[in-house]
Amino acid sequence: MAEINLALTKEGWYLTDEGIEELKRTSEKPSANYIIRIALNSDLRPIGRKFLPADINSGRVEKLEGPCVLQIQKVRNVSAPKDNEESQGAPRMLRLQMTDGHTNAVGLEFKHLSQISLNTPPGTKVKVLGTVQVKNGILLLDDSKISVLGGEVDHMMEKWELQRSLAKHSRSNIGREGGAPPFVPFGQKCVRNEEVDSRELDTRKTLVSTSVVKTADENEEFEKQRLAAIAEVAKNKEGTRTFGGGGNAGGNLGNPGSRDSYRRGDRGDRDSYRQRREERTERTEESSRPEGNYRELGSYREQPNYRELGNYRELVRALTF
Repeated sequence: MAEINLALTKEGWYLTDEGIEELKRTSEKPSANYIIRIALNSDLRPIGRKFLPADINSGRVEKLEGPCVLQIQKVRNVSAPKDNEESQGAPRMLRLQMTDGHTNAVGLEFKHLSQISLNTPPGTKVKVLGTVQVKNGILLLDDSKISVLGGEVDHMMEKWELQRSLAKHSRSNIGREGGAPPFVPFGQKCVRNEEVDSRELDTRKTLVSTSVVKTADENEEFEKQRLAAIAEVAKNKEGTRTFGGGGNAGGNLGNPGSRDSYRRGDRGDRDSYRQRREERTERTEESSRPEGNYRELGSYREQPNYRELGNYRELVRALTF
């Protein structure tokens, strides 16, 4: 076991004892090369041994010494939009997310990597060679610092292929019904595939009424009913107008004698009303006067000089009978 573990570490494979036991169960005489072949197609997360610095992403680590084998988790072209990473609008710059099974590390394509592309599936094993510079927690990679070993992890491959097929399907439906809207650069207007003429919109009606064609018999029947209704209304208008006052109201108005008597009665009513109003006014004045006997005082000059009367009793005696 110790010899196999030492040989694996020399090749850059850091595996746990439990992981090595798991990998060599299928062989009666396992060797280091045999375990490496099995490990290439296995996920490092359950069998890998931690060797990356815990603070490799903090920016305090300046370099990473190889050889060491890492597993690619994700590849992304950071110089292109996420929805179109294969765009050639800018030079490619790949960002690799890798792991030793416990700690994740990020590598950047500092120079062109000929063995890695967007088609490199997750689960692929790579070997870091020599000393790799680390800047701000990112490994600066080029062909001289990394070597692709290969390998395929089934469950990681299936998930990756499903995501790629869904992304391709959504991109193929851009601008179509049910798909995402097309990307429009800033400063440009959206161009619709269907151009609508404004004159057509003016003549278009939202509510189209269908005219029902009536037969000649239906039109003739309707005309007869209309004329009958008009005749009925005209007949009602020709009737005698009767106002209130009973049946003799019109006859009394037509008799001259009745008109004269009406006028005399009207004058008599007005005179009697005027007399009653005067009597009512007199009664009101009498009722509003306080009780007691008063004499008419006359003008101011005829009034006695109250200062000469002496006291209040004489003043009252002078005013009251």
